[in-house]
Formats: sequence, C-alpha cells, structure tokens
Amino acid sequence: MNSVTILPATPDTLTDLYALHPDPLETARLLETYRGRVQRGEAHLSDTLILRTPRGVEGAVTFGPAPHPYVFPHVRADAPAGAVTAFLTALRHALSPERQLVVDSARADVPSDPVLEAGWALDDTTVYYETDLTRGTFSPDPHASEGDATWLERADIQDLLTVLSRSDLGLTHGVQAGWTVVALEDHGMPVALGAYGPAKPGYGGVDMIGVRPERRGHGLGTRLHRHLLARLGADHVRHGGMTSADNHAMRRIFDKDGSVHVGTQRYFRQP
Repeated sequence: MNSVTILPATPDTLTDLYALHPDPLETARLLETYRGRVQRGEAHLSDTLILRTPRGVEGAVTFGPAPHPYVFPHVRADAPAGAVTAFLTALRHALSPERQLVVDSARADVPSDPVLEAGWALDDTTVYYETDLTRGTFSPDPHASEGDATWLERADIQDLLTVLSRSDLGLTHGVQAGWTVVALEDHGMPVALGAYGPAKPGYGGVDMIGVRPERRGHGLGTRLHRHLLARLGADHVRHGGMTSADNHAMRRIFDKDGSVHVGTQRYFRQP
C-alpha cells in the first residue's frame, strides 16, 4: 500500500476532485462552483480526500457540512480493493458519527467487501428507475381525485396516512409545495394515495405514498403509478424513481410500466 496516497485537495490539485466525472462540461461547472465556495469560505479543502495510485486518481470525495447526512464518493470501478478500503477508512475517520456513506453505482461501482472492511455497516439498498414519458402510453385514471398539498389536512386523508405510517407527511415532509396530491377512491373513501410534481430539469417526480393494506394486491398501485406518470407526461420528458431493493411490489410496477433499472445506491452507516 506504499504506492497509495490519500490526501485532501490543495489549490494546485483541486481539479483532481472532479477527475472521475465523465462529462467535461459538468466537470467545469462543478469545479467553478466549488472553487467559488472555497473562495467565499463556504467550503474548505480540508473537507476533501483524493485517492491516488501510480496510475492516477482512483477516488475523490467532498464531505463538508450539509443539510443532509449523506456523502457520495467517486471511485473507479477497477480501483484496487485495498486502496478502496484505505480510502473509505480515512473517510470514516474524517466524518462525524451521524454521517452516512452512499455508494452510488453511477459514481462508485465497487463491491461491498472493501466498504465493509473499511468499518462501514450496510444499512439499506435502494434501486432507481427511469421512465420515458414521451411514449404517451399512460392515461389519467377516471377514479382519481386531486388537490394541492393542503389537501393532506382532510380527515379521511389523515386517516389513510396514519394507516400507512406516513402521518408526518405534509407541506414540509415529502410532498413539496407546488406538487399535486392524488387519491384513488372507492365509494368516496381514499384507498390509495400519491403525489407528483417537478424534480430536476427535464424530470418529474412522484411519491407513491401507499395503498390501504386490505386493498393491496388488486392493481391499485399500478393504477396510481400510471395516473401519476400520465400527469407528469404533460410537462416532463422523463421520470426518475427510487425504491428499496426489497420492495418487490413496487419493482414489479416499475417493470410493468416500462421503467428501466438504471442504478443502485447502497447506504452504509458508521458502527
């Protein structure tokens, strides 16, 4: 391991933080943004690590203070396992205990073994899918009703949220301002609940809040998902969605609706 170095970035090596980004234009934008943050004192080079071997940059990460606990490193897929373990060990020691490591297959397509050997514990695995909304194959459901986020204050909606263990959902939890809430109803009672709205540029987002437990297995989730995609298709080109890797019901819905599995995120916590 004498040929491995793990050091923070310096003004002269700042470009190495983004050496593994595949898009040159995005790399230039990220570099300019981060350099500006450093100059304004909003970010510190001490909150970075760069992994190098004789062939060049093998990994890089920034982990300054953030409003969320997640840290996303970039690591070459063919980086030596021992170097990955050393890199992620150094990262773990540099982070406060509540911070979590996210190994995203788009940024670090590495196996779990060197991550676990670095002292991280696997907490959860999520998969993400994309759907082409330009195909125009989805139609609004005639039994769906819609409202804005304040609609969540309705007593019958609150009852369903409690049943779904989502009672904290509201204007500041999950459903964003400007999103639309959707309910599938049976005899005037909401039995499935979701929401849709804008996400990143070109993409729409949905929250499949849930289906009443005693009504599951009857296609309500598929109907709700298709309604949400139909609504998104009016203003967006693609939909990106995530679910837990063991949520087989949601993954079947993605598959039925032609969504494509495009990546995996593994969440690791500190022991």
